[in-house]
Amino acid sequence: MARGKSTKLKPFQKLLTIMQSGKPVTIEEIDATLGKDIYMYRLSTYMWHIKTQANGVVKAIKDGRKVTAYQIVNVANVKEYMKRAGVTSANFIPGQATKKTSVAKLADLKAKPVKVAKPAKVKVEPVAADDDLEIVEVQEAA
Repeated sequence: MARGKSTKLKPFQKLLTIMQSGKPVTIEEIDATLGKDIYMYRLSTYMWHIKTQANGVVKAIKDGRKVTAYQIVNVANVKEYMKRAGVTSANFIPGQATKKTSVAKLADLKAKPVKVAKPAKVKVEPVAADDDLEIVEVQEAA
């Protein structure tokens, strides 16, 4: 059975479409263009996929310890992968998705909050010292 190429792109391939120029792409730009197409909290995972699956060399541009932008260094290799994987022929346009957030899904369920009664207060009395207690020391066997 022959495997056909899927027209549905993986999230890291969608990210490649805006990073393929080789210019640094800020995280704000990624969020503005692909915020509805990908999960932003998985950005580092997508970069790892670019490195392992597309043989891309990704440079992280930092401000101190915080990553502010990403850049593809070996653009020719990545473009060749995109052609081979069918990413360029998938006709993907960044920012066209209308993904619902998880909060919207909860609203669709028409869930109603449940009121929980407060537990009754319990009075705790201190325990009196008991002379019958024996303290035993436990030692490890040598």
